[in-house]
Amino acid sequence: MAVIAYVVNSLNLGGTEHLVVQMSEVYRNEHDILIICLDEPGLWAERLREQGIAVHCCRRQPGLDLNVARKIANICQFNKVDIIHAHQCTAWFYSALSRLIYRKNKLLFEEHGRHYPEVYSWKKNFINKLVIQHLTHVTVAVSEDVRKRLVKYEGLSQKNIQVVYNGVHSPVLISAEKRKKIRNIFGIAEDDFLIGSVGRLDAIKNYPMLLAAFARFVEKYPKAKLMLVGDGPEKKKLHELATELGCEADVIFTGYRSDATELLQCFDLFVLCSFSEGTSMALLEAMASSIASVVTDVGGNPELIVDKVNGWVITSDDDIALENVMLEAINNKKQTVHLAQMAKKRYEEQFTFEAMIARYRSMYSTLIGQQK
Repeated sequence: MAVIAYVVNSLNLGGTEHLVVQMSEVYRNEHDILIICLDEPGLWAERLREQGIAVHCCRRQPGLDLNVARKIANICQFNKVDIIHAHQCTAWFYSALSRLIYRKNKLLFEEHGRHYPEVYSWKKNFINKLVIQHLTHVTVAVSEDVRKRLVKYEGLSQKNIQVVYNGVHSPVLISAEKRKKIRNIFGIAEDDFLIGSVGRLDAIKNYPMLLAAFARFVEKYPKAKLMLVGDGPEKKKLHELATELGCEADVIFTGYRSDATELLQCFDLFVLCSFSEGTSMALLEAMASSIASVVTDVGGNPELIVDKVNGWVITSDDDIALENVMLEAINNKKQTVHLAQMAKKRYEEQFTFEAMIARYRSMYSTLIGQQK
């Protein structure tokens, strides 16, 4: 049994954070697990603490706070941490620096996604090449696209980066009766065509593109509805945009929902129109739930969805293309059902939670077996 520390910005709501929570709950039966948050603990911290998983907080200050590296090192030394599993670049940077103080552990860096737009910095690349990557034992990207971006924007060697796709649990499928009941609660009739998306209401998700496409689509098909499941900084702007586009009566903003997986199963079409993605957990859940999906051709999206094979892939920020897919999905429901079935098949073959857990379990075992 080893001591593993997950380092993450916080445990607030988000795909990366949810994955950290799930991994902690699985591996706690095999290893001693603790969490180190760079910022505040976040909303999921109490859930882990109730299970006996310690959650530490560094309270990072604005700018470059080298004190964070010292705090991580102190926590690792006190708890005799064997493996640091750092999630995303900032956590990786401070975790690597902590190894200059306390080196009796191994560092695994996992990158989930990238900022948009990305800016090249030769200084960052130089520091990563000279120092940070030499303090790192394993680097993981959640898609081939993320791997390429780590090479270009972080200065890392491609041959040293492994790709491990995210995985999600196979969902507990709701009955047709429960699906009808949930839709009725939100005022969605049985014959309404429900388009939806699940995710943080953030600018990177490009929900204005979805609203623009839907506003035209609902004029042609008044029995259509749009549901956005999630919360975030863009919520007010999106409400205002829906009103401006004249489709506010047909758009449902649910806010954060703990039953998001069940709501997703009520969709007739799932949309992911982000400017940038790693491997979207929401998309994987849609695939696992046999919900037809349309995604933008960015990040890891086209590595999961192949156009007209198990869904639709469209150009980024092209609301006309998105509207055309909506029209195709409602007018050719037989094809829509087929694409949904193929998406589930692809999920079962490559993107299960168990497959992802097995990959990291193997990495942990290898790292533990290596000498300090």
